Amino acid sequence: MIYPEIEITESDFFICKAFEQILKTPRTELNAKLGDKGYLAIANYLTQIPVDDYLYGSKMASHITAFCQQTGNEVLYEWLGKIYDQLDIDGINNILKKTGDPGGEADQPIDNLDGLENDSRDICLFIQDWAKETPKPDNPENQNGSDSK
Repeated sequence: MIYPEIEITESDFFICKAFEQILKTPRTELNAKLGDKGYLAIANYLTQIPVDDYLYGSKMASHITAFCQQTGNEVLYEWLGKIYDQLDIDGINNILKKTGDPGGEADQPIDNLDGLENDSRDICLFIQDWAKETPKPDNPENQNGSDSK
C-alpha cells in the first residue's frame, strides 16, 4: 500500500538516482570534487538517517536534499543538480526501462507508481549499503561534503 504522505514523485526518484550516480563515482574522482573527507561526510550523514526512511524514495530525497543544501556542500549540491537535470532530460520512462522495470515499453507513460517505488527502493538500499561499507574515522573532523571549515 502506498501512503499519500510518502508517495514518491518523479522529482524524488531523480534526486535518489542522481545521488546514487554520485556515490558510484570512483573515490579518486569523488575526492577531487568534494575533498579528501567528502565521502566520509556523506557516509556519516547517511548513517544517521532512520533505517525505515531507506524504504521510501520520497523520504530519502528529502534527506539527500537537506544534506546537499548544508553550508559547505555547495559543490555536491551543484553536482547533484547537474545529474538531476540530465536525468530529467532523459525522461522517467526511459530511465525506468534502462533499470529493468518489468512493466511496459519505454514510450508508454507510467500509469502507477509501482515502477518508481520499486526502483527507488533499490536505489535507496544501495545508498544504505554504501554508507555501511564506507570506513569511518575514529574522530571525524567535519560534517559536510568538503574540506573547508
